[in-house]
Amino acid sequence: MLNRRFSIVLFSALLLAAVIIGLPNLFPLPRVVAINHTINLVGYVNAWNFTTTPNPTITVTQGDGVSLQLSSGDAVLHRWFVDVDKNGPTPDCPGADICSDPFTTSSLLTFTVNFAPGTYTYYCSVHPTTMLGQFVVNPSSSVGGTALRTDRLAWIAPCLGLASALVILVAVTAYITHARRKDQKN
Repeated sequence: MLNRRFSIVLFSALLLAAVIIGLPNLFPLPRVVAINHTINLVGYVNAWNFTTTPNPTITVTQGDGVSLQLSSGDAVLHRWFVDVDKNGPTPDCPGADICSDPFTTSSLLTFTVNFAPGTYTYYCSVHPTTMLGQFVVNPSSSVGGTALRTDRLAWIAPCLGLASALVILVAVTAYITHARRKDQKN
């Protein structure tokens, strides 16, 4: 009877070790990076995207990459900027504000949202009273300065694996305890 119990304990220990060692490989934690947004804005003297959704709110998360495809729908000079230092419609370029080059046809502006969460205003520096909208920066979780978005389901799988291994260990321990009591009665 000792050999059978020893075999069960050894098998259970090996199974538990395999689960613990293999858990990170079976259910790797997701490596999540910032999201890259491509946003199209067409400039008209009356508003950004005047013919579709005038002056749309742009919402991003801190750490995201933004590619802003800017074009002039009315062939007039425009210059997009987000007022990061919140000092009004006069851009600080170069400086605290994120600014495009002036354009009459199109321009591509790429940047990382590395400023504090909050609501900012974006403008056309040439037409600041009509071409303006909200630029919302949501906070993100961060590890070591890298913006992360986590998948909560990815956290559940490793916990379930570990819980299953523990249930197996408890079941084997209960079986061995039951067998010992049975042997002691006989």
